[in-house]
Amino acid sequence: MASVTLKEKAYEQLRALLMEGTISSNDQLTEKYLVELLQMSRTPIRSALEKLAAEGLLNIAPNKGLSLPGLSLQRVADFFDFRIAIEGHIVHKLANRKLSPNEIAWFRENLRIQEQTAAQHDYLAFTHADSEFHRQLALVYENEEMVQMMNNLQDRLFQLALKVLRKDNNRIQNSYRDHLEIFELILAGEADEAKRRIVEHLEYAARILVL
Repeated sequence: MASVTLKEKAYEQLRALLMEGTISSNDQLTEKYLVELLQMSRTPIRSALEKLAAEGLLNIAPNKGLSLPGLSLQRVADFFDFRIAIEGHIVHKLANRKLSPNEIAWFRENLRIQEQTAAQHDYLAFTHADSEFHRQLALVYENEEMVQMMNNLQDRLFQLALKVLRKDNNRIQNSYRDHLEIFELILAGEADEAKRRIVEHLEYAARILVL
């Protein structure tokens, strides 16, 4: 039981470090380095690395050790092209129907957290709320294929959103205001305007990342 717990702990800690950018491609990624970093034995760390590799968060190459997957400028552009198409479609459809009271309450609470963490310049907490906002749009739309695609993109979405915020000091406040405006446009049934604003929102993030 202790071994399983250690494996889970190693996985959660390593995943958080990768997602938050605490471990970067500039670090010497070896089992020895991670053993010292996490103060754990090799067995749970090796298990965690294998799981993270299966999820695509790192590479394990024979005789070459560990490395982080690269993301070319073209891949970033492709990623945002996909998101623009999907999320633009989603918000347009949502604006053409009424959100339930529970759905409205969820978004208002999420936006409250965004406002609070933006004011505190807490990039990590804001990025969690940011990512959940975009994911919830797909969940509310109730298209299982789109939800699955957004779920598969969550790790990349989180990492890229965090990079955007760290590259532009004003972005955290602007991002919160964008989300608030998009939500209010959905509530008002302004489908075309809601779609236009989320497209602008995503296009700006893409431009920041490829500069």
